[in-house]
Amino acid sequence: MTPTRTRNPFTPGSGKSPPYLAGRENEQNRLRAILANMTAGESPAADMVMYGPRGMGKTVLLNWLEIEAKKGSTKDNPIRTSWTTPNKLTSPADLWSYLLSQDWKKRLKPDELTAGLGALSATWESKGAANQVLENTLVNECKKSPLVFLMDEAHTMDAGLCNGLLNLSQEIRREAPFLLVLAGTPGLRHFLSTVNASFVERSDKIGIGRLDAQATADAIVKPLNEHGIEIDDSTLAPVVEDSQHYPYFIQLWGESLWDLAKEKELQKLTSHEVTAAKTRVESVRLGFYSSRRRRLKDDGLLKVAADCAAIFQDQSRFKEVDLEKAIKDALPDNQSDERYESQVLRDLARHEFIWNPPDTDLYEAGIPSLMRYVLDKQREHIQN
Repeated sequence: MTPTRTRNPFTPGSGKSPPYLAGRENEQNRLRAILANMTAGESPAADMVMYGPRGMGKTVLLNWLEIEAKKGSTKDNPIRTSWTTPNKLTSPADLWSYLLSQDWKKRLKPDELTAGLGALSATWESKGAANQVLENTLVNECKKSPLVFLMDEAHTMDAGLCNGLLNLSQEIRREAPFLLVLAGTPGLRHFLSTVNASFVERSDKIGIGRLDAQATADAIVKPLNEHGIEIDDSTLAPVVEDSQHYPYFIQLWGESLWDLAKEKELQKLTSHEVTAAKTRVESVRLGFYSSRRRRLKDDGLLKVAADCAAIFQDQSRFKEVDLEKAIKDALPDNQSDERYESQVLRDLARHEFIWNPPDTDLYEAGIPSLMRYVLDKQREHIQN
């Protein structure tokens, strides 16, 4: 059977859903349970905070959650979803426009809607009458139709708006089914700690990291097989290893293997195609590494990132105190103090060079091969 001549199903890029969502069964089950409770009229006990390095599939999981919420809706208790990003929010009025249903807004005259939402800018902090009216309206809407509110790139949100949203979520959840999902990079945890909402630490956290070997293999093999392309385990093994189980690289590999099979009209991929595909993958990956390294350099973090990368060569996870020691050793004496070392650690997490998954005090590499690239380039620089 000749491989099906359809569009390449693999999706290396920002937030595009892969042809097969592998390795997220635990996260999906947790989210399904929350949706089931909401359909039954129960409100989640806490907000959901979803974080991890870029390219791990946070936006993909948000996409899945939105679709799953719609699938789980019933005629008597439909679940409404709303999705936005911080760049679309310039005021509380913008935020409310995503929270309130289109049906509610259609019932108002344009001038009434503009006046009601516009008043929020002055009443957000003081909890004035206009704000309370809209809060009551949202509670009543959520009682009729539970709301899942999805905020991607939440680490870039205005701190004041974020504080208001978190407090609003707590108020609404007391009375009606409402789920706030904040997704972002590893820097999201620190950002949330700065917005003066102490209860945020009690939020439900999901860390989105690399897949395991089996999930990585499934993410590549199943879409290929579905379109009549085979690859045996021994041929696949170096692909799985080279991808480092990083979802973005997995999709790059799948895309390259698919393209080769299509070009050559192959039913089965061999080690020859894997070698050819690797050349394509490495070309894209080099640009990816170079861009990430340049960002570290622009922020004055290149040397300390390389020194951290050096200690990760022999061990995959480190305690915060060990990383801070490595940072201290890398910094000039006049910059080395506990407060500054903690800031550098946060900066490396903000760059997703390292990250701290939930339920552990250990840090791990965002992408191990990026660490090796930064370290190798630093060693080349020293030698030259």
